[in-house]
Amino acid sequence: MNDIVIIGYGSQAKAWAHNFRDSGRRVTIALRDNSESIPIVNEKGFELISLLNIGKLSKPILILLTPDHTHLETLTEIASKLEVGTNIIYAHGYSYTAFNFKENFPKLNHLLLAPKAIASELRFQYENKGKLGAAYSLEDISAEESAEAKELLMAVARDIGITAGPYETTFLEETNADLFSEQSLLCSLLPYGALHSYNKLRQKGVKREIAYLECWLEVKLIADAMVKMGPEEFFKLISPNALLGGEKAQKLLFDEGYHKKLDSLLSDIWNQDFFTECKGLDFNKLRSSVLERWANEELTQTHRELAPELINK
Repeated sequence: MNDIVIIGYGSQAKAWAHNFRDSGRRVTIALRDNSESIPIVNEKGFELISLLNIGKLSKPILILLTPDHTHLETLTEIASKLEVGTNIIYAHGYSYTAFNFKENFPKLNHLLLAPKAIASELRFQYENKGKLGAAYSLEDISAEESAEAKELLMAVARDIGITAGPYETTFLEETNADLFSEQSLLCSLLPYGALHSYNKLRQKGVKREIAYLECWLEVKLIADAMVKMGPEEFFKLISPNALLGGEKAQKLLFDEGYHKKLDSLLSDIWNQDFFTECKGLDFNKLRSSVLERWANEELTQTHRELAPELINK
């Protein structure tokens, strides 16, 4: 396998880099000359190369793991320095789809390998020989190159700890499904539903420790049981009160208005209005605003105090 070069050293990049190294792969990290991550990369003992010097390598396997909204700028900067047919792997389909990379960077081989896990879980499951699934796409690769490209991608998947699949998809399908699951469930309904439930219990005078156990800690326990057992076994497991309460609530909460709102989220993604919304957005400002909101929530302080006693990290 050619040299593996990871562009960036954020959470995903760290997980991929350490998993590769533990699999016996040589890994180089490519960063801008003024990157604040340079001392950390040096401390961890990875080889380091300037982003602008990537063109000096002979057809490296590039893995672009900076935030999605930075990909266009990064590729615009380095594409002219790369050989025709250089393989570049993305962990999500968003940037390829939103910025039309197939037409904008036609000399590159664009490949998708999307682990379905956050960075910490990718590393944890690798270290503990756990199970991880992923999606992949070779739609940009010519027929004569597809066999070799698939072999490369499967080797990369194996070496970062993927054990299930990877399952074939397209850049667009992975993008739409990923965005919708984040908006409809993973990064909205779960954290904010837990927050609102916690706050309602506190308004009724329930002790914060009890509210935390019920509305935040048990999210993981319930989710683990759902995934492990599947829908039928899960609903066989829960208590009669939980069964009745769940059915009562789902009829009340998931009404026609809920489904209309869900369809609105779906439509914004499928017609790419969400792509337009993302362009030019100051994500650092948005993150600061969200963090400020959560910093002022009692739930956050309760978590800080109780997590060391209750959560294995």
